[in-house]
Amino acid sequence: MSETQQTVEPWLREILRCPQCKGILTDATGPATPELRCITCSLGYPIDSGVPVLLVDLARRLDG
Repeated sequence: MSETQQTVEPWLREILRCPQCKGILTDATGPATPELRCITCSLGYPIDSGVPVLLVDLARRLDG
């Protein structure tokens, strides 16, 4: 992974949950940036400079 694509610290990822369904988030690589994915509601939340953007309105649909 390049230096511009940073992932979330493991201890933080462990406590973060999907804001829509409270499901578990997993690390993934989106089309442009790393992201946290919720398999339950099929959303991908972008990670910007190591900071997860957990806003449902900015999430990417995974099933489409």
